Amino acid sequence: MNGVISYLIDIVVAVIVIVSVYTDVKERKILNIVVLPAMLAGLALNTISAGLEGLLFSLKGLGTGIGLLFILFALGGFGAGDVKLIGAIGSLKGTVFVLKAFAATGIAGGILAVLVLIKQKRLFATLKRIGISLYYFVGSVFKVNTLKSLDKAEYDESLPYGVAIGIGTVAAYLVG
Repeated sequence: MNGVISYLIDIVVAVIVIVSVYTDVKERKILNIVVLPAMLAGLALNTISAGLEGLLFSLKGLGTGIGLLFILFALGGFGAGDVKLIGAIGSLKGTVFVLKAFAATGIAGGILAVLVLIKQKRLFATLKRIGISLYYFVGSVFKVNTLKSLDKAEYDESLPYGVAIGIGTVAAYLVG
């Protein structure tokens, strides 16, 4: 029975990652209708597989996944869909897997961001803005409200992070 449930969990992970990557690229959204049932499926399948231990396994993975991105979401760095997707993956595969996926996601996200900036011929301008931001941040230790002088419109760049989460999830499977 556990082998069948493990197989079902892997299928659910594959489906939600594929669908979420697609919708994030096409619509810039990760859909609740995809990730919320996946969270519930993780809770149910792990509970069926291992009882109370399975439920706790799933809840810990869900909490870890959400916790990893929640602060960045609250600061405006990620969308709620990204948070829920990594939470769903945690619900299905547990804490250790979601930590591996999260680490690989960070690496993939960084590489994707650099590639996008190179393609858009904005890498050096972005690095310059990062340097200026760091300068203002350090300066804000001594002078309040220095960050308010930065033009926020310049920083309105984003990439569909569901793609990085998808790559990170596949990498976590490959690492084992």
